[in-house]
Amino acid sequence: MNATEDRDPAETAYFVAAEVVHGPPADPVLAKTPFCSVGCAGVGVYQLTHSISASEEGAAFVLRHHDRPVGCVATSAGRMWLVRTLAFHELPTYG
Repeated sequence: MNATEDRDPAETAYFVAAEVVHGPPADPVLAKTPFCSVGCAGVGVYQLTHSISASEEGAAFVLRHHDRPVGCVATSAGRMWLVRTLAFHELPTYG
């Protein structure tokens, strides 16, 4: 598969977001750059998952769910983070 085959035909922008799903609350984290496809955003999921793991001294893994990579981090502070790829229209609004 080449880069053009991996692109979304609707040209949707994809974002990588992390949020605490268990434990002490923390602000959600959004990767700084949008991606052109779910495949490209997978790199961002790996990077953000491992970044949170390193900064919060946790254990991390990345799996696939419904053809999208999903990261999970369990930290020494008792937080569990979920890191996932979201299309622009799937982004939650906070506030």
